[in-house]
Amino acid sequence: MNWFPLLNYTHYSLQRGFSRPTELVAECKKRGYSACGISDYKSISGAVSFYSACKDHGIIPIIGCGFDGFSLFANNKNGWNELIKLVSSIQDGEVDPKILSKAAKSGNLFKVKSGQDFPESYYVYKQDAELHRILLCSGLKCTIKKAKSLVKGTTLQKFFEEDEYYLKEHSSESSYFQNVIKNYEEYNILSQPILPQFETPNGESEEEYLTKLARKGWAEKCQKNITTEEDRKIYGDRFRKEFDVIKEAKLSGYFLIVQDIIQYAKDQGWMVGPGRGSAAGCLISYLVGITEVDPIEFDLLFERFYNSGRNTKDNISLPDIDIDIPGKKRDQIISYIKDKYGHANVSQMVTFGRLQGRSAIKEVLRVNEVCNFSVMNEITKYIPDEAAISDQLAEMDDEDRSIIRWALQNNSKELYDYCHLNDEEELEGDYAEYFDQAIKIEGTLKTQGKHAAGVVISANELSKVCPMVSSKSGVEKIAGLEMADLEALGHVKFDVLAINLLDKLMYIEKLVKENNE
Repeated sequence: MNWFPLLNYTHYSLQRGFSRPTELVAECKKRGYSACGISDYKSISGAVSFYSACKDHGIIPIIGCGFDGFSLFANNKNGWNELIKLVSSIQDGEVDPKILSKAAKSGNLFKVKSGQDFPESYYVYKQDAELHRILLCSGLKCTIKKAKSLVKGTTLQKFFEEDEYYLKEHSSESSYFQNVIKNYEEYNILSQPILPQFETPNGESEEEYLTKLARKGWAEKCQKNITTEEDRKIYGDRFRKEFDVIKEAKLSGYFLIVQDIIQYAKDQGWMVGPGRGSAAGCLISYLVGITEVDPIEFDLLFERFYNSGRNTKDNISLPDIDIDIPGKKRDQIISYIKDKYGHANVSQMVTFGRLQGRSAIKEVLRVNEVCNFSVMNEITKYIPDEAAISDQLAEMDDEDRSIIRWALQNNSKELYDYCHLNDEEELEGDYAEYFDQAIKIEGTLKTQGKHAAGVVISANELSKVCPMVSSKSGVEKIAGLEMADLEALGHVKFDVLAINLLDKLMYIEKLVKENNE
């Protein structure tokens, strides 16, 4: 086959595209295509998801980025790096013309103009055209009826007049596509964790310094609980087991970075959280001062926090230690991290808002002008938050995993007058059409924001190895990939959580101290 789709816009082209990378690639595999491309508008935030899906299906991933009237695609790893620089240079929606000109002449990218020979797809299947329009109306903050006049004369008009922007079969043979594949060098954008080197006080190795801190903590914290030889053996065996796992995964630097951030906060006299979740099950974290809970005393498992079984030859999975600090001190702590590892190497990260459950059904009902807000609120009252039913959602089949479908199954009586499931698990009722649309758009990206806790610390200048995007304020640049995708590229994410309760506790402590004086 001498043809494969290149100009595909996914939902990472926020409120422009409706395709999801995994769905797009699966359909390309089904049709027998040897390759597939994406060209999201001024974004490569979906590149990791797309790349991974292509590799899973044995398809060549052609990663590109769309601009006004044309798209640029990477021929090789250098081309991927050129795309990163291009996206990172975008300011106020405009790419730096000098960087664009240099990239175009590098030979590492090839250019495709939108046109008849290169059909564009914004959704995978023709029947998804109406769902795509709902998404566009969501971005325009209007209804379907109003959109037709609102978009007249704009680039969006075509989407409301035609249903032709789906992934099409192509009958013509073209040598152009053969040349693309011929000149394409397969490359890997994924990486093992790339931690910055932690500078130890006396030039020790990271492993030696972590051992030194752990020994100090042992002397200060464990002696009170070690009263017999059996106790000593339990603590010693646990320490050796944990240290062997950390050493094998080369994670000493990770623990030292977390310990240093927490110690900095403590040195300022600020309260720090004692440790949350599974991280409290690590004895070494307790010994070096990351947590304040003795996991052996409380019978907490290290394996629940981390184990070598999570690692493979091609992937090292990082631990996840949340750092709880006073809300009013978070900016100061991030400034400390930037000063230590380099302002160009440290950044907060993006998060995407998705149409889920309540927001999905509300948007569908609003765009279609189905009912008033009081009816919407009555319906959504019986659709729970995702977090409240996450375990039950995980037990559902992938194709049926939906907050709205869960609500129809579990709150059927309350929702019956609007929509219900028949004996064949099909939707019925006056609002069945709209519930069906809402279920299909669940999970679609809608907005872009700054993650409340995530901080990326890289060994490299981030704008050269990770797409950087403008935050909502426009003042700063943040890493333009979500957590899992950042880690897949080898970037290390740390959660620095602002806990307002710690501010209040510090204030109370200050008042008590002043009163006692």
